[in-house]
Amino acid sequence: MPSIGAYAIVLAVVAVTTFVALFGVRRLSVRIGAVVRPDARHVHERPTPTLGGFAMLLGVLAGMFTAWCMGSFDVVFNGSTEPLGLVLAALVIAGVGAIDDLREVSAPAKVAGIVVAASVLVISGISILVFRVPFAGVFVLSTDWSYLLSVLWVVGMANAINLIDGLDGLAGGIVAIAAATFFLYAHALSGDGLLAAGNVGPLIAIVALGACIGFLPHNIHPAKIFMGDVGALLLGLLMAASTMVVGGRTDRSYSGNSFFFFAPLLIPLVILGVPIIDTLFAIIRRAR
Repeated sequence: MPSIGAYAIVLAVVAVTTFVALFGVRRLSVRIGAVVRPDARHVHERPTPTLGGFAMLLGVLAGMFTAWCMGSFDVVFNGSTEPLGLVLAALVIAGVGAIDDLREVSAPAKVAGIVVAASVLVISGISILVFRVPFAGVFVLSTDWSYLLSVLWVVGMANAINLIDGLDGLAGGIVAIAAATFFLYAHALSGDGLLAAGNVGPLIAIVALGACIGFLPHNIHPAKIFMGDVGALLLGLLMAASTMVVGGRTDRSYSGNSFFFFAPLLIPLVILGVPIIDTLFAIIRRAR
């Protein structure tokens, strides 16, 4: 199992890469006219560059490459297609976000793009495999149900983060807290032998945290740049992926209390309660 020190190195690489890259992305956004003007959804007083998510994507790629180069993460990368699947899915969903930031594609088209990214995750092995119910045992999902629930989880999480990206530091701050908490939880499970040492979930969570740490100094009020759909959809994908590979993949022989069984689902739901509730209200408002 990778040590806390190894994860700290990856965290630093992601954060520094994101932070430094944002200076160039800000200039590029202004040059090509990729700016967000004040409106009802974005509470700011002047046009602000967007596309900050590209810097976050660079940070994520740098972090995954660093982990791949480190011997500490051999147990995560060797013989697994999940890390590569995550990278490919991140590229797909960032592309979807970029098109929407620059051309404002329709909602169905955006959802279709997210479904493609989610499908890449599932094909690589990142999916919801089982549900553990207290006192009733483990329910293994069929291939069809696993794919359906996994895609819905990615679509829901990506849109939830996207919809709260309207206040300076809000989306990045919430995801940073969620990612940090979930990393500690997943790493503790691995340390206790309840989660496979090669589970990619803790790495995904620490990469998401690093991207937020590098981005937030540029996004605190008054924001110098927004993450845009590129960043929001990317963070949603990362959080969805980390929770899928941790939730339901604990040691089947473990028979703890009911909280343990539901924790992999409860933790992201509680921590990400704000964006999830905001998503529901946004759907209701738009339906009227």
